[in-house]
Amino acid sequence: MSELNIDRCNNRSYKVLVVDDEDAVRLTIEEILKHLNCNVIHAGNGQEALDIVKTTNLDLIILDLLLPGKHGFSVCSDIRQMDKGRNVPILMITAVYTKMKYCHQAKEYGADAYMTKPFKLEAFINEVKRLLKIEKTQQMAVANAK
Repeated sequence: MSELNIDRCNNRSYKVLVVDDEDAVRLTIEEILKHLNCNVIHAGNGQEALDIVKTTNLDLIILDLLLPGKHGFSVCSDIRQMDKGRNVPILMITAVYTKMKYCHQAKEYGADAYMTKPFKLEAFINEVKRLLKIEKTQQMAVANAK
């Protein structure tokens, strides 16, 4: 994984919450996000995620749908009710709920994007960049430097 060919986005660092009950998934996503200047916070279940959102200013939440205890849809809805979570982009990921109806349902609960696992690395990176508005930030930095 250390040989990822991803351009460093800019000098800004992003705070990303990764919520998944599988350690291997969280660690893999963290390794990818490091290449995008992201500092990753981990949560293994929905309640832990909600506790983090209450106290942390985040730039992105990557949320697994199938979690122990509180289901991802419910967690997403709860995050949208919180002051610190209301405007944070949420990327919902799942290996189980792969039908299109779940994508629509995720958006009804407040998710900004939805991907099924396993996802293609390039597609995942592009979605994260889109949600963090990294391309726009790079373009603005170039324009300001001129």
